[in-house]
Amino acid sequence: MQTERRTPPTLAEGRSGAYILADIAERVKTLQDVGRPVTIRWIPAHTGIPGNEAADRAAKEATGWREDGSRHPPADAPPKLYPIRSTVRRWCRTQTERAWTAKWRAEAKGRATYRHTPWPSKKVLQIHEGLTKRQSALLVQLRTEKIGLRDFLFTQRVPGVTSSRCQCGERRHTVAHILLHCRMLKDLRNQVFGNLRGRNNLRAILSKPQLATKAIQFVEQAQILGHVGIADA
Repeated sequence: MQTERRTPPTLAEGRSGAYILADIAERVKTLQDVGRPVTIRWIPAHTGIPGNEAADRAAKEATGWREDGSRHPPADAPPKLYPIRSTVRRWCRTQTERAWTAKWRAEAKGRATYRHTPWPSKKVLQIHEGLTKRQSALLVQLRTEKIGLRDFLFTQRVPGVTSSRCQCGERRHTVAHILLHCRMLKDLRNQVFGNLRGRNNLRAILSKPQLATKAIQFVEQAQILGHVGIADA
């Protein structure tokens, strides 16, 4: 196949290894300018092909390897090294995710959310798909536990809230209590959640789309947000 005087597609698209293609293109152009034809062929493997066998041997010898088993000093490093962009991008992403995860685990704040999402992930956004702004805001409040239930309002010293206990008298009025335990809301819980798998697991309820939607419906129907409701958007 005779080469054409144009920039290779991969180079034009800015993909990894573009610097190699740029060098090849420049050398091809130099040869063509002096009237030497250049043909590029695809060679599937080096085995049995003299030129490729020689190139393979040269590459091995550059590491200090010799066919007789002896070792020699490796070849000098090239004057300039070019990092592959995809490799650098992958490395940066890995390092960022590690740092993000470590910080998320050590952070003193956001521990309620951490219990539902111990590893940083964009998947958490999936539970908000299809929700209205009002519903999404309510789900965020349930996951962070910063919501108009007595336990939170009491800790924030909201006027008029004299106790953190639920009206049922059994436990503190928390997200976990209303979604899992409160006997006053038992019938409504059974009606809304039915026999859905995971309905007795708080992390599942606030992390899986179907259960999260049911949790929102449950809280709205229970009308238990007290001092701090959520206005329609």
